[in-house]
Amino acid sequence: ERPVPLEPEIINELGGIKESLRGEDGTLRTVQFTYFVPSGSSGIFQEMVAQGQYARDPLQSSPIPTGRQEYGSTAELFSRIKLAIVEQTKLPDQSSALATFWILSTWFQDILPIAPGLALTGWAHSGDVILRTLRTFCYHPTLIAGITSATLNGLNWDRKPTLLISDPSLNRRMAVLLGSSTSRGYLTFRKLAGGISVPFDYFSSKAIFLGEDSRMASTLQHYLHINASPVPRANPMDASPLSEKAVQDFQNQLLRYRLKNLPRAHTSNFHASGLSPEITLIANSFGRCIVDAPELQAELITLLMPISDHQHAESIDELGALAIVAALTLCHAGKEEILVGEIAAEVNRILKERGERQQHSPEKVGHRLRKAGLLTRRLGAKGNGLLLDRATKALLHDAAITYGCGRLSDPNENLQCPLCAQNK
Repeated sequence: ERPVPLEPEIINELGGIKESLRGEDGTLRTVQFTYFVPSGSSGIFQEMVAQGQYARDPLQSSPIPTGRQEYGSTAELFSRIKLAIVEQTKLPDQSSALATFWILSTWFQDILPIAPGLALTGWAHSGDVILRTLRTFCYHPTLIAGITSATLNGLNWDRKPTLLISDPSLNRRMAVLLGSSTSRGYLTFRKLAGGISVPFDYFSSKAIFLGEDSRMASTLQHYLHINASPVPRANPMDASPLSEKAVQDFQNQLLRYRLKNLPRAHTSNFHASGLSPEITLIANSFGRCIVDAPELQAELITLLMPISDHQHAESIDELGALAIVAALTLCHAGKEEILVGEIAAEVNRILKERGERQQHSPEKVGHRLRKAGLLTRRLGAKGNGLLLDRATKALLHDAAITYGCGRLSDPNENLQCPLCAQNK
């Protein structure tokens, strides 16, 4: 049999990426050269040209919904977003879940009492990957390289943007502004055309990459700290970037979730308990955005509990807590007065038992006692100390409760203490 002749391949004549040429007279001109492309490759070629003609205004390509799209249940939407974050960023499961709670909150920022933020630290590449991944899902996302007052002034705040900032050199002054603006009502001034300054409120949802130094994260008020470094042994190359269709689907599903649940989030009476004051505010904002999914609200509290405990521990002056424990131990020994030197010696004994080399002077310990509200006085030639009258004993036990260190003293010492029994 004679072979069937193949159809001749159709070749399309397409314009390529514009190139700059210099003419013989030295002037510059732009030329779009013609390429001859097989019809089967036309789509890929046009994608290449579109990428080459990159628009310098990233806002033109920011993910924005094109309409509403059904998303299933709240739990299903949450699970899909979280899975995509895990695949794209290689973050641990807990961090990916917290990032998902934050993403949902950006879609309700205009009705929340606070707009919690994310403080990301770690490797530069990982920080960039996470910010770009968050951009897929956030409400009106805006990527920002470095943050200054001029940058904030130039944003279109009518769009209620979610700011995704990369600034490893963030200064403390800007950190205070970014932290304060998670709440409404803090006054700043914004310069308009003509140099006119007007009062303005930069309230919005924000995530910021701070580089490898995590110390600045504690300066940012109402921000959750997430380590941006991937989990050990994770392969950074085994996940393909989300397609444009997938990104658009997520944006449209999230718009549907917002429109359907905005009134219920506004009137939600969700309230977290058992957390530190700042983490409680963050939990309350996140929890209000979770509608018809009590199991997710319960998971939220579980995820935030360790962060709350760590924050509480950091907020307490360790030396102050040790000084109170030492004073309480000596109080339970039946003394009528205790010298600051005795308290310092007990503090140093506790530290030595822990295997710590650091030792503290009586002067430093006395300062911490005064900071806790326990005012020392001169006890004759022996030096300064506490006269253990009834009022001082009550103050000492109250301070132990405030510092959360009453349980650190030996329980066998306070069995006969009426104040300890009263405070149980």
